[in-house]
Amino acid sequence: MQKYLPTNDLLFKKMLTSEDSPNILKAFVRDLLGIEFKTLTPKETYHIDSYKQSYDETAIFRTEVDILAIAEDSSHTTIECQIQSHAYFHERAIFYLAEAFRAPFGNLGKKEAEKKNNFSSLRPAYGINIVDFHLFNRKEPALQQFRLLSKETSRPFLNKEGKELLILCFLSLKNETIDQKSAPYHWQYFLKTGEVMDAAPDYIKEAKRKTDFLTLEREEKEMIMKIDKSKAIHDAVFATAIEEAEEKGIKEGIKKGIQRGIAQGREEEKRELAINLLKTDLSITKISEDTGLDVKVVEQLKAEQD
Repeated sequence: MQKYLPTNDLLFKKMLTSEDSPNILKAFVRDLLGIEFKTLTPKETYHIDSYKQSYDETAIFRTEVDILAIAEDSSHTTIECQIQSHAYFHERAIFYLAEAFRAPFGNLGKKEAEKKNNFSSLRPAYGINIVDFHLFNRKEPALQQFRLLSKETSRPFLNKEGKELLILCFLSLKNETIDQKSAPYHWQYFLKTGEVMDAAPDYIKEAKRKTDFLTLEREEKEMIMKIDKSKAIHDAVFATAIEEAEEKGIKEGIKKGIQRGIAQGREEEKRELAINLLKTDLSITKISEDTGLDVKVVEQLKAEQD
């Protein structure tokens, strides 16, 4: 029987966002970020019915995993698992981190003296990215964090509560430089192989039981196979197109096609950003300037939201 890894979109979301997975989610974030939260609640809880309803094959290829979790201090943590190399992935990672940071902007219900200041609603944002390709030099550490630090003193940039505002974390499943006695190593090994070692923490062993294909419901197995089949077809078609293009000497045509695809993806992200900005008190003109969308497009989005 074919083996399905926990990096599969459905399995990853089930592992971290099921109703009975809060301990796994908290441990996962703590092990990779080094931050201990009292509570960490996924914005969308996994259930096979809601997953089937929201399933979109094109979205699966664009974002393998997109999880947003909110802690007791209202900080936001995004978790993504990118199996295939993605053009402009560095920019993409920053985009989603920035989105998580500004998501609460405009929360005028905040009961503080500065409640009329929209910036008082902003909270720290943390981004975790699992990548199954060499995003950095293959000899560098598999687990890396990027933060806002003073160039002169290396002091982190903190808010008035003494917390770092932005942290971006990457765990590579390809890079081999990692402490094999650490929890991140056991996560890396589990995500890469689907197996756990005897020395792995109990919560990772629990994660394995939760994602074991044999224990899944029939609908879950069907969805996993559907995702896998769609991915295989997508990869085969793309590979064939490249092979044929190379034979005909039209590599430039492929390059332009890929660039068009990237442009379409960025256009979708602009529209998503505009929809979120419409929830604030920014004017349509300002939103148009910030997103690069035409004013008429923003007006149309506002009408649809209304």
